[in-house]
Amino acid sequence: MKYSVFDAHVDTLMRLTSPQEYLKGNSRTHLDMPRALQGSVSQLVTAICAEAEKEPDTAFIRGMSMFEDIVHSSTIELYLMLEGCQPLVDHPRMNELIQRFSIISLTWNGQNSLGGGIGTDTGLTEKGKQFAAELDKTGVILDVSHLCDRSRKDLLMLGLRTVATHCNCRAVHEFPRNLPDEDIKEIASSGGVVGITFVPDFLGGNASLDTIADHLEHLVELTGINNAGFGSDFDGVRNLPEGMKDCTSWPDILELLDKRGWSSDDIASVAGNNWRRVFLNN
Repeated sequence: MKYSVFDAHVDTLMRLTSPQEYLKGNSRTHLDMPRALQGSVSQLVTAICAEAEKEPDTAFIRGMSMFEDIVHSSTIELYLMLEGCQPLVDHPRMNELIQRFSIISLTWNGQNSLGGGIGTDTGLTEKGKQFAAELDKTGVILDVSHLCDRSRKDLLMLGLRTVATHCNCRAVHEFPRNLPDEDIKEIASSGGVVGITFVPDFLGGNASLDTIADHLEHLVELTGINNAGFGSDFDGVRNLPEGMKDCTSWPDILELLDKRGWSSDDIASVAGNNWRRVFLNN
């Protein structure tokens, strides 16, 4: 059975050198439109991670321009995400530009004027709390994936709807970017979804399709089926788990869930329906 995939996080946008690399295909990236269609992908969250670049402001503008160049020609529905808000907060057209984003992470791995990323141990600033509330009011979804424990706790305490587009479960593998069970439950209680990601370091052990399924099954045990999904992080990581080639490997992951005894309805939920509820009903 074919399932329609909603991948809640790819970094491909920052790896493209031309729109044609996405639209027509290429051999450099984990993902392009022809291969994603082959993998039954129907929706993608494409991230701009400007704070990870040497010139964040330039990368921010380049990422937005690349998105505009591909979004209207893409037969896959694309959503724009920002990881790390400092280039946006500093921009003179901030209020206008916010409208272009569907989802935002306040920080990347470091600290900015809003709060602390996973490489720090600081909480949200007052400016960060106010900015999060303003984003929520405008309908922008808040992603906790790159926040450190203290800043993530601060954001969850605001009572806003949150998601984690590309995180795994700390109870399955101890790693700073993975979420503790209590935070996973808080995200689910807000109506959010957690996207299990394919980053080998986050999976632990001999990362494979089976370890992806292990994290997913722990997540479902905690939250129920309606708050679990995927966020691959294709093109945000050098190596992929054993058994995974690129975005054409989606059917292999979902076939494994079938072999583990999952119902077709449950597979459809985690493959895409849960993320569609969050984004399409936003």
